[in-house]
Amino acid sequence: MKVAWITDDFAKVPGREMPGGCGFYRCYLPMYASRLPGSMGRPAWTGINGFGVKDGPGRASFGFDTVVTKLLMARWVPFQMRQAQALGQRIIVDVDDLYDEIHDSNQAKGWSDPETNKIQNRAIYNESIMLADTVTVTTPTLLEHYRAKGHPDVRMIRNGVLPSQFDVRHVRNTRPVIGWVGMINYRSNDLEELREWLPDFLEEHDLRFHHSGALSSATETIADIVGFDPARLTTSEARPFHEYKDLFTFDIGIVPLSDIPFNHAKSALKGLEYASAGIPFVAQGLPEYQRIAEEGVGRVAVTPGDWRREMSALLEYKVRKREAACNLSEVYRRHTIEAVAPEWQGLLLGAVPSFS
Repeated sequence: MKVAWITDDFAKVPGREMPGGCGFYRCYLPMYASRLPGSMGRPAWTGINGFGVKDGPGRASFGFDTVVTKLLMARWVPFQMRQAQALGQRIIVDVDDLYDEIHDSNQAKGWSDPETNKIQNRAIYNESIMLADTVTVTTPTLLEHYRAKGHPDVRMIRNGVLPSQFDVRHVRNTRPVIGWVGMINYRSNDLEELREWLPDFLEEHDLRFHHSGALSSATETIADIVGFDPARLTTSEARPFHEYKDLFTFDIGIVPLSDIPFNHAKSALKGLEYASAGIPFVAQGLPEYQRIAEEGVGRVAVTPGDWRREMSALLEYKVRKREAACNLSEVYRRHTIEAVAPEWQGLLLGAVPSFS
């Protein structure tokens, strides 16, 4: 058994390419967890060998039994998949976002639009998903969605984090800073959910807000969108994923999400990252955040009143300290990549039946 993990989700850094967030969580970490022979990289393909992995300029490795693809939307991919399957390769397509329900405000809707991008788009992606021997997904919403579309083999393997990737933040007995890690242009009207409570909350408690992941090219800030005093805002720019841990520099995290189908399909990954960095957090009470809160990771809020109540509780130093420790303990117990490793191993070895 030899597994190829292929994606175009890479960023160039001096001297090499490093996986982006999707490539890291759904290719690199599962490859690490499965402990099976394999390789990860950009896709290579020939009519004789099927899919392989690019090793560098003009170089590629072939001879893989199973191929896991992530976010391949190019128009030639469905043809390549059929040919690879005819050669005996098993093709697994991993899906962690509900592109069929992508919101108009999300930048990905534009660049993946079949009408404006004929070369790479979400219609081609859907065709590839339905051609796959197996589809892996991260949430029950995605599981039910692709079953309803008629795919015969959809498996759910939730995201697992690598806590050692993060520096655990020391909980300080000072006035806390509220923060969010994310890029504004990939939101689905999520930040607008904060308007009804956050501006007044910051004023009432004389707090600062930190946005990690800001883009220098952005035309508006989170303060502009939410409507709070820009003098209360500090920012740090987005960084390559291998420097991602450096963005977790505040005391209380938030996960604002609008209540739409696209977000119901999202995993609780952001909250698990906060917890891994020692940051207590409050998330919008959508399904996966409700689930991990019931398991002892993070808090959830639905109404503006809920948000004020849960955030007010975390203003207390002792509450933050206790919660940060409990969250991290539960992450290590239930939500690491090692915890889901048996599911990846079973899938790749063909020992796990379809979810029923």
